[in-house]
Amino acid sequence: MSCRSRAIGLALLACLGVAVCLRAAGPTYDISLDVDYAAGSFRGEEVLRYVNETDIPQEGIFFRLYANAASLYGSAAIEVTSAQVDGQLVTPSLFEEDTVLFVPLPVAAAPGDSVQVDLVFRGHAAHTTATGFATSTEYGLLAKSSGVLTLTAFYPALAPYTEEGWDIDPPTPFGDLVFSDAATYAVSLVTGADVTVIPAADTSTLEPDGRTRRTFVRDGIRDFPLVLSGDGREPLEATASGVTVRAWFSPLHGSAATVALGRGAAAVDVYTALFGPLPYATVDIVEAPLQGAAGVECSGLFLVAESNAANPGDPFFDIIVAHEMAHQWFYAAVGSDPIEEPWLDEALATYASNVFLAVAVSETTAQSERAGWATHYERAKTSSPTVRPTSPVYDFPDITTYSLFVYSGGALDLEALRLELGDDAFFAGLADYYMTERLHIATASDLLASFQRACSCWPANELFETGPLEGP
Repeated sequence: MSCRSRAIGLALLACLGVAVCLRAAGPTYDISLDVDYAAGSFRGEEVLRYVNETDIPQEGIFFRLYANAASLYGSAAIEVTSAQVDGQLVTPSLFEEDTVLFVPLPVAAAPGDSVQVDLVFRGHAAHTTATGFATSTEYGLLAKSSGVLTLTAFYPALAPYTEEGWDIDPPTPFGDLVFSDAATYAVSLVTGADVTVIPAADTSTLEPDGRTRRTFVRDGIRDFPLVLSGDGREPLEATASGVTVRAWFSPLHGSAATVALGRGAAAVDVYTALFGPLPYATVDIVEAPLQGAAGVECSGLFLVAESNAANPGDPFFDIIVAHEMAHQWFYAAVGSDPIEEPWLDEALATYASNVFLAVAVSETTAQSERAGWATHYERAKTSSPTVRPTSPVYDFPDITTYSLFVYSGGALDLEALRLELGDDAFFAGLADYYMTERLHIATASDLLASFQRACSCWPANELFETGPLEGP
């Protein structure tokens, strides 16, 4: 352990915290879901209680149907078959490649007014084959394989309302799409009794037809993911800083489950000490067939690619787990716009995983990874001189350039900022940002303000524009 990593280690021992529960002030979802595991299909009913927290009347409400983005979800699809507002039938409209649903309000909602939206929906997952996915760009986020049904973005999600209005950006060919407010979810799932459901349900009862009804209540989460498995997997479990960590891997990859659990629990301790406690009681690490991504983050759960689970001894496996666990802090707890400011969660998660390597493995290992970032990033800057780590997704010509700038370049800028400010101010700034913005949607200006409070200076870094902030 180097002097730098030893100093971090002492800080960890001094300030290890515990998970806390924070209540989300955002929307509330009540979802009843019926899943046909074998067919990879589902139907559901959703009740959304919406309060107009803007300062202008709203003529309608926008929802996101992310699963209809064929570039990332392949042949998966979701369809709303009926919509009511306060008990009155309305006719919604679709936009942006059927990924945006506009639900008109019979009477405009004035600021402070609340309405109830009832949606009936159905959908199906993309099916994989023995040779893999049907298209080359889909990630496997809503997909059915021989052993797993991954259900993310399976329901209509309320679009966030930002300073620019409703966020209804068109889908991009790569990167992340899910952008939502922290919310409260009450979910009732009916499926076969012989299927393993992840995360673990709060209650489980047998239905008259022999199937099982499982119920879940979650608060302060940005999305509600489910993974259903028929391969007989059982969880490994550990507790870290008050958080229960579970690893759900196929029986073929038991050693990967052990490694993932150990690294995941250790990462919770490191990140809790450096940034603050999670507002979630559990985090599930789940093996799933993925393509084009080694891992994918959700609230309280993240996916690890089956192909990487086959080789848990690869040092990159540690990085996957550490990176995706960091997203529980920067994505799930602190939200940000993944299209306009993708670096804000990806660069932070990338750099946090490097800090974890320095603490849990060695500074030499962490330094080697940073050297790799620099080599590949310099090449990328030569071939793509018009983009920066802070560019929006749609400015990047391809996924490789996007990854090298947003992940590697953004993390290198954070390393430069740390060297400029020193460890105390740098980590104090990150902790301030996390604790201030938990359960909110943050911007780069919020991160800059946290660093300014920590160092009483203007950080000279490429991640932030030059010049003083306006206002007090």
